[in-house]
Amino acid sequence: MCLEDAGFCPKGEIGPFFESTDTTYKGAFPINTDGGQLSTGQPRDAGGFRHVIEAARQIMGRGGVRQVARNDLGMVNG
Repeated sequence: MCLEDAGFCPKGEIGPFFESTDTTYKGAFPINTDGGQLSTGQPRDAGGFRHVIEAARQIMGRGGVRQVARNDLGMVNG
């Protein structure tokens, strides 16, 4: 699913969106706060559920050094 399809930016505007938006865990629109699958791999027991686990950690305020400032809402797809 693309951020455009989810309604976070207009269709065809994903390039400018990423150029103008900080998507790090410290930014205004944090994406893959745990570094994504390139950083964490595919956990043996969690499988594709790792996205949900990270979202839950963020919402519970347990993101550690990568905790986002606004943690009352999360979006997971995959």
